[in-house]
Amino acid sequence: MKEYLTVATAPNRWDAVGRQLRELRLADGAVRAIGLFAPQIGASVNTVFAVLSAEDQARMDAAVEEIEALNDVVSVTRQALSPASERDLDLLEESRAMFTNRWFHVLSDKAGSFEADTIPVWDEFEKDTKCHVVGMWHTAPENGVTRYLLIARYDDLEAWSASRFFNLPPEQSKPRWVESFARRRSYMTDTSVVATRCIGSSAT
Repeated sequence: MKEYLTVATAPNRWDAVGRQLRELRLADGAVRAIGLFAPQIGASVNTVFAVLSAEDQARMDAAVEEIEALNDVVSVTRQALSPASERDLDLLEESRAMFTNRWFHVLSDKAGSFEADTIPVWDEFEKDTKCHVVGMWHTAPENGVTRYLLIARYDDLEAWSASRFFNLPPEQSKPRWVESFARRRSYMTDTSVVATRCIGSSAT
């Protein structure tokens, strides 16, 4: 099981909290933060995002309590996740690259269509752009909306901008993924993205 945590820190203490999280063996090693992220664009600097992986709810709860007790942690917001596709978790390592944490708010009755217009075209999308998809997860439906979290790695902000289908030159022939991604907009009520840097993972 996985959870996405938004860890709010005391002012200018995100780096110290990040260091603590990298050194921590959560729940005596039974839980791991497989990805830790420091925001660059789109969220408060006083934040660390984390993707936690655990075998059961009791150990997950214990790990979150340990994080809440760390020095300079103000609050922890949790979001339970189920995998849609865990494509390449090995990309989650300390890096100077840009990792996007994007949320898609999808009409629950269109969730199947959203996945069908997303996952099958990743090979082509990665080939045509400087993007590497880490994975995509979803929340439980709520009020008719299912939220999807997509984490992807780009060399830099320029690479991310160049991969946007609406930024392609008008004269360029449109590959299949462009049509699929454009079609997804009719399934969504909203989307948001935070540009981050991956600062590693917790201790094993």
